[in-house]
Amino acid sequence: MRTLSSLLLAAALATPLAATAGPSLLTNGSFEDGPALPLGSWNVYTTLPGWQGDPTSGGGIELRRQNAGTAQDGTYFVELDTYRNSWMEQSVATTAGTHYTLSWYYSPRAGVGPNNPNHNFGTTSNQIQVLWNGVQVFLNNGSGDGLSNHDWHYYSVDVVGTGGLDMLRFAATGTSDGYGGSLDNIALNVPEPVSLALTLGALGLMGAASRRRVR
Repeated sequence: MRTLSSLLLAAALATPLAATAGPSLLTNGSFEDGPALPLGSWNVYTTLPGWQGDPTSGGGIELRRQNAGTAQDGTYFVELDTYRNSWMEQSVATTAGTHYTLSWYYSPRAGVGPNNPNHNFGTTSNQIQVLWNGVQVFLNNGSGDGLSNHDWHYYSVDVVGTGGLDMLRFAATGTSDGYGGSLDNIALNVPEPVSLALTLGALGLMGAASRRRVR
């Protein structure tokens, strides 16, 4: 039994420890900071705290407060098909070669889909492209047919820092019709190793299970 415990400990120390998310490096990822809107209203802004929007005519960031859907976190969320397809971006300082977890919540807009009898939305109206330093890392799309509210889903990808200011961008790329998908609770986390104490605790449970099997 002493030999088995030694082998388990050696295997654990030779394997990278599990990771949990640290604090987000992004500013205003849930859009709760910035302009105050009455409940049930919306407006389009060129910038929000932490975020730069498309500054050209008809662009910007559409900030909504429990309007055309409820937020995933807090009461605010954003849409990027404002008066046309638009985008928003945020630069963040990173460490060269470090892996980060980029995560966000996405939902198609309720009622916006190819089967809406009152409007020909097509299949891509809710489409949002996710880019890291100009390279697409994910493409969200979905149908809001049959929805009466948001249907939020969590997404995450691994991105690597360059050691300078890296650029995160979300862009509406589907049908440019003023109706699009929604984003909320965006985060960029540095993975943090779990403490050795937790690993040793897990090994203790494994040892106990082994003893029970021997008996």
